[in-house]
Amino acid sequence: SEFHSKYPGIELGLHDALSEQCLTLLRSRQVDFALASTGLGDKDLDTEPLCEDEFHLVCRKDHPLASRKIIRLRDLAEHSFVHMSRNSSVRQHLETVFGPTSMQTMLEVDHLATATGLVEAGFGITVVPALTLFHFRRPSLVVKKLHIPGLTRRLLIVSRKGESLSAAAQALHDLMVNRRPSNAG
Repeated sequence: SEFHSKYPGIELGLHDALSEQCLTLLRSRQVDFALASTGLGDKDLDTEPLCEDEFHLVCRKDHPLASRKIIRLRDLAEHSFVHMSRNSSVRQHLETVFGPTSMQTMLEVDHLATATGLVEAGFGITVVPALTLFHFRRPSLVVKKLHIPGLTRRLLIVSRKGESLSAAAQALHDLMVNRRPSNAG
């Protein structure tokens, strides 16, 4: 809304997509830049860190993990998960950190709202980044920050290498950088 207040005549287009889809849109010139958790090291792209996003456990208040002060990886592995889809950055980060430790997948979903309802209904726990927690703010749920090494995702502003942004895209970029969340934990 701040961007629209400053630049009322500029129409924004927003594609709400997973990181890989965002990079595809960027490469095909359908967007000026992307917010993604991937792209670092891609030779055709420039990346700029936006913020670090820390992960949290979400479970029902009556779940055994709800009262635990310290939650380890093996504690999570003992419980059924409501996972985000395998091609989401959330799931990819979890699988990287879990490595050979298996997770008990109860259900796999594409939308955070669905995960919220399933956790609330008692189908299992979920682990999600801080920037998504507004979906899980419900009286019946508990949110606990996890302190597990490596379980952080970096959000990046990604653009095409060697290309300047349009004036409008640059203005939005600059606003996002100026308003970036401090570490989203």
